[in-house]
Amino acid sequence: MTLINTPQQADFNTSQVQRQRLKNQLQKHGSFTTVYARDVLDVPSPAPRIFELRHNEGLNIQSVWTTDITVQGNKHRFVRYVLKSGKYGEVANDE
Repeated sequence: MTLINTPQQADFNTSQVQRQRLKNQLQKHGSFTTVYARDVLDVPSPAPRIFELRHNEGLNIQSVWTTDITVQGNKHRFVRYVLKSGKYGEVANDE
């Protein structure tokens, strides 16, 4: 079976659109986990998008290890991405 993406579906999954969904989440709520990014924001691999936001846009996104529950109900260790003030690579005053 061949899956055919419509242009609208393809546009929804571009790296740029995925980065924007992650950025919006960080700006509105301050953080999210990899589980949340995958299950709710529909970003299957958030780490590369976070890398791009840090290095291309200078967002000061910190990675903090945490425990979260998957949609299957299993407890796992995941990264929580937290937006801090300042530019990536600088020391933030709100730590």
